[in-house]
Amino acid sequence: MNLTEAQEKTTVLQSTLYRAAKDAPERRFYALYDKLYREDVLQVAWERVRKNKGAAGPDGVTIRSIEASGAEGFLMDIAQSISSKRYKPSAVKRVEIPKAPGKTRPLGIPTLRDRVVQAAAKIVLEPIFEGDFTDVSYGFRPGIGQPDALAAVQRNASSGLQWVVDADIEGFFDNLDHERLMEALRRRISDSAMLRLIWMWLKAGVLIGGVFADTGHGTPQGGVLSPLLANIYLHQFDEAHKQEKSFLGRLTRYADDFVIQCRTSAEAQRALGWAKRQMEELGLTLHPDKTRIIDDATGGYDFLGFHFRRITPSRHDARPRAVFWPSRKSCQRFRDRFKEVLASHGYLANGKDWPKLRVRINRYLRGYGQYFRRGLYYRVLHTLDWYVNERLGRYLARSQPVGTKRRKRCWTDFVLWVRTKGRVLQLAARQDWPKSAPGAPVNIRWKAV
Repeated sequence: MNLTEAQEKTTVLQSTLYRAAKDAPERRFYALYDKLYREDVLQVAWERVRKNKGAAGPDGVTIRSIEASGAEGFLMDIAQSISSKRYKPSAVKRVEIPKAPGKTRPLGIPTLRDRVVQAAAKIVLEPIFEGDFTDVSYGFRPGIGQPDALAAVQRNASSGLQWVVDADIEGFFDNLDHERLMEALRRRISDSAMLRLIWMWLKAGVLIGGVFADTGHGTPQGGVLSPLLANIYLHQFDEAHKQEKSFLGRLTRYADDFVIQCRTSAEAQRALGWAKRQMEELGLTLHPDKTRIIDDATGGYDFLGFHFRRITPSRHDARPRAVFWPSRKSCQRFRDRFKEVLASHGYLANGKDWPKLRVRINRYLRGYGQYFRRGLYYRVLHTLDWYVNERLGRYLARSQPVGTKRRKRCWTDFVLWVRTKGRVLQLAARQDWPKSAPGAPVNIRWKAV
């Protein structure tokens, strides 16, 4: 079966499950486990894992090694272990990734085998719960993402909701209660084999520096199924807000980050108290330092990498307007990441090393520019453009050879895509080392295309 045919079959399966869940809100699905080892489901699951290009798990098996030996045998072995119910998940390798200055975030890396099975489970389970999710949840859902959440917050702010409960759930993925999660899953699933499989994933344990540790609660960030389980767990919170009779503002949630926008300070106080009570019922707490009530006319707030604030454009236009732009934290992360990209290659020993670095820089700048090209982004991104200009110029100048080889180095033209002024600009740089001016600085200029 080719990939196109497999994708068509899984699309039909997901559409059928979604319609059944949407038409019958009280229905519980009992025949799901047998769909995990279908050829089309496993093939699509493998393709998604392969495209994600994740790191190797604790067993050291990589995507490249599976491709070299043949994915067909790998998937066939998975199908046989699932159908015979011999499949057992392995412990997750835990690593710490930098989050903020001096802080880290735990990331779980399952084995490649477990990632494929989790991707298959997500294909089967996601359409069922998508029929229940409300329109205030935007995180990790098909066809919905961060741009939609930002647009919703902007619409609410423009309609006059200026008092904001800016909240963050403290250690959500680490403190998620397994029993409460299984209870939420049982509202829609009665297939005991599927429930047992999810329970085994939750209790698989973690490897910290090669030492095994039990997982009494939480779900590892990095697992394929973890985002869906997080949305299922917090669906009760979304539903409670929807059914609340007293006015509590408008909720916008992206995973464990959410804002509630209200018209008055009193409404915001009620909304904050209600949110704390709801989190207590779920066994969670709001982060004391990251949760606050803000009047966006006097002080802004950050959400999904953007800073939202109500400003007066000018003395000639005294009407306050709700606007947003890339936040300072996101800009600082950009600078730190760009320096890491350059430092990871060291100084270029020869001209052959430049194309690899150029591709990596282009990929990062394109992704950053495409996401942050929203709101009043121009001045912020223009400043970052010049940061790239200066930093890259220094890097290329320091990478030039010494001695007699100094005059022989010639950097080829390259293109760095960035987003400013609503157009795509090219950063065109050429570095020639003429005999008349050895060691000349990098000549970097901007031009619109």
